[in-house]
Amino acid sequence: MLRPETTRRESTEERLTRFAGGAGIPLLRIGLGVVYLWFGVLKLFPGGSPAQDLVERTVSALTFGIIHGDFARLSAAITEIGIALVLLSFRAPRLCAVLLIGHVVLVSTPLGLFPGEMWTGPLQASFEAQYILKNLVTVAAAVVIASSHPRVR
Repeated sequence: MLRPETTRRESTEERLTRFAGGAGIPLLRIGLGVVYLWFGVLKLFPGGSPAQDLVERTVSALTFGIIHGDFARLSAAITEIGIALVLLSFRAPRLCAVLLIGHVVLVSTPLGLFPGEMWTGPLQASFEAQYILKNLVTVAAAVVIASSHPRVR
């Protein structure tokens, strides 16, 4: 027979687990949505984002110089704000996942485009590269969000 304190602890653990199961994906979407919105809004203003120069050079390199400068910065801003709105809409989890993974792929390109700036030695990432590499967490979040589609459950 279980002691009352053991039963009570298990009940609390079950409630916390149920809460985490129900709140986890919405909190993930809100957290990512706020970050994407914040970073996107910063890019709307010249000099507003510490990543502005890297964003402009990356977009220019990826579009072979067709899109550059302010237009590149604004394109990145609008893309990030759009992703934030999809995240915060709590709709279209698969679309959300595709947008997140696509964005991570694009923002990871400086690791290969500008290796001299990104890597200070073997496996030694610069501050900018670390900023990019943390997006691996976004890929994991995208997978979790995609799994929240009702037909997957």
